[in-house]
Amino acid sequence: MSTHELALKYDLLNSQMNPHFINNAIQSICNSITKGNVAQSINWLNRLSHLYRLVQKSTKTKLITLQDEIEISRLYIELQKDLFDHGFSYSIKINNILEDDLQYTQVPPLILQPLIENAILHGLKSKKKTGKGELHISIDIEDEMLYVCITDNGDGISETKNNAHEASGISLKNINERLKIINGEDCEKELLEVQNIISDAGLTLGTKSCLRVPLIQL
Repeated sequence: MSTHELALKYDLLNSQMNPHFINNAIQSICNSITKGNVAQSINWLNRLSHLYRLVQKSTKTKLITLQDEIEISRLYIELQKDLFDHGFSYSIKINNILEDDLQYTQVPPLILQPLIENAILHGLKSKKKTGKGELHISIDIEDEMLYVCITDNGDGISETKNNAHEASGISLKNINERLKIINGEDCEKELLEVQNIISDAGLTLGTKSCLRVPLIQL
């Protein structure tokens, strides 16, 4: 495939990342309004509007700053946290050296959001009524690449769950395809890994999704 064809394919994949979570969030807010939570729902709509503007802006470019990507992720997490029955805890840990260069580090737009969405909507689904869900994001540097891991303490993934969430599967495939293009088709590294976290006793403790992104700094 020529460089021009790869560029066109990449642009198409970017445009497809206008995420479906907007519809899910609007539906949740509508349900909140019908329950009489008007003031709270207006607050959510304002934050959703801000998030949507960032998403629209990001998907029109090939790369965005890691700072913007993290802001999109944080806004999305905060919104979903409020929409959960009893919320969940989360953390974002960034490599100390990298933290000073977030505005100079570039990544494909919405490269983290689908993985975070998977972790919250599917991984933490069983924790929705207890408030004991945990989401952890780590952003590090490994072998001159960004190494990002997103973990949750949910029920893990199974073949049945994978088949049941086709939209999530499409998003994960999209991430993988974009990473292959910017890394080069002959890249031998595993760029996206999604696996269960298993204890020594064989119990499923949650899900871990890790991706490797080329370290692009201006």
